[in-house]
Amino acid sequence: MHRLRHLRWLRSHPRAADAILAGLVTGASIGAMWGGSHHGDNVRQPNVWGTLLAIATAVPLIWRRRSPIAVLAAVFAAEFLLEGFNYNESGMASLIATYTVAAHTSGPRRDLTLRIAVPALGAFVAAGLAVGSISYGEAITSVLFTAGAFVLGDNLQRRRRAAAEATERAEHTERARELVAQQRMLDERSRIARELHDVVAHSVSLMIIQAGAARRSIATSPAQAETALKDLEATGRDAMAELRRVLGVLRASDPDDELQLAPQPSLATVRTLIDDAGLPVELTEIGTPPGEIPSSVGLSLYRVVQEALTNIRKHAGAVRRVGVQITYSPDSVAVQIVDDGRGATVATNVAGHGLVGMRERMALCGGSVTVGPRPGGGWQVRAAAPLHRTPLESARA
Repeated sequence: MHRLRHLRWLRSHPRAADAILAGLVTGASIGAMWGGSHHGDNVRQPNVWGTLLAIATAVPLIWRRRSPIAVLAAVFAAEFLLEGFNYNESGMASLIATYTVAAHTSGPRRDLTLRIAVPALGAFVAAGLAVGSISYGEAITSVLFTAGAFVLGDNLQRRRRAAAEATERAEHTERARELVAQQRMLDERSRIARELHDVVAHSVSLMIIQAGAARRSIATSPAQAETALKDLEATGRDAMAELRRVLGVLRASDPDDELQLAPQPSLATVRTLIDDAGLPVELTEIGTPPGEIPSSVGLSLYRVVQEALTNIRKHAGAVRRVGVQITYSPDSVAVQIVDDGRGATVATNVAGHGLVGMRERMALCGGSVTVGPRPGGGWQVRAAAPLHRTPLESARA
C-alpha cells in the first residue's frame, strides 16, 4: 500500500522523481569509479577530476523531461571524457538519456538527433577500442544496450500516443452520441409543437363555429342553442385534455420535470422563503386573507419578496433587521420589505433587471410596486395588487 502511494507521488511530481533518479545515478557512477577494478595500465586510478566527471554524467538527468536532447548531448560529452581518460564508469546515464529522447521527442528534432547520436556513439566505441579501455565484447554490449534503451522509449511513446488517440476517439464518439440524442429530442419537440398547434387550431375553430351557432339560435331556438353550448363545452374539455396530454409529453422529456411539476409558490409559502433566506427576517401579517387569493397575485407578490431578499443579500451589507409585512384588505393585498442596510448608497446597483421584473409581474396582475431608500436609512420595497380575478382565472374556477 505504501509502495503504491509512493509511486503515485512520484508520478505527480516528475521533477522530484528526476532529481531522485539523478542522485541514484550519481551514486552508481561514483561507486563504479571508486569500487571497480583499477589494476593494469588501461584503467586510471579514481581522483577528484574523475569524480567530477562522473557527477557531470548524472546531474543533467534532472532536466531530462524538459530538454531531453540537450541532456543527451551533455551526458554523452561527460561520458566521452571519462572514457577518453580511462576512468571506470557505469554508462547508466547515457542509457537513461537515450531512453528519454526516444520517449519524449518526435518528428524532425528526433530524426536530427539520431543522425548525430549514431555517429557519435560509433566514435565513442571506436575511441574506447583504440585506447584499449573497452573490449570488443563490451563494445557490442554497449551498442545493444543503447539500442535497447531507444527501442524501449520509442515503444512507450507509441503506447502513450495510441492511448491518447483511443481516448480522443472515445470522447468524439460520446460527443457525437450526445449530439444525436439532442437532435432527436429537438425533432421530437418539433413534432409535439406541430401537434399542439393542430390541436389548438382545430379546437378553437370548432368552438368559434359552435359559439356562433348558439348566438344565432339563442333567441329563436333555445333548445338548439343549449345543444350548441353543450357541444362547445365538450369541445373545450376535449381540447384541454389533449393539451394536457401533449404538455405532459413535453414535461416528461425535460430534465427539470420535477421542478416544473412542483406547486407554484404563493403568499402561503412565503414563510419557507424567509426561513431559507439566511437573513434576520421578521414576518408580520395584518388582516386576514379575504377568501382565495388569485394565483397570479400570489405568485407575483411571492416573486417580489424573493427578489427583495435577494437584493438585500447582495447589496445591503450587514443588516440587523429585515421586516416583511403582508397586509390584507377586502379588495387588495400588499407586501412591504424593509431593511436597515446601506440604503441610498446602493440605489444604482439594484435599479436593474430585478426592479424591471418586479414591475412587469405586478403590472400583469393589475398591481404596482415602489422601490427606494427609506428616510431613516435602509431600503424598502412595497407592492400591492387588487384581488379581482382575471377572466382566465375565473374560467378555471
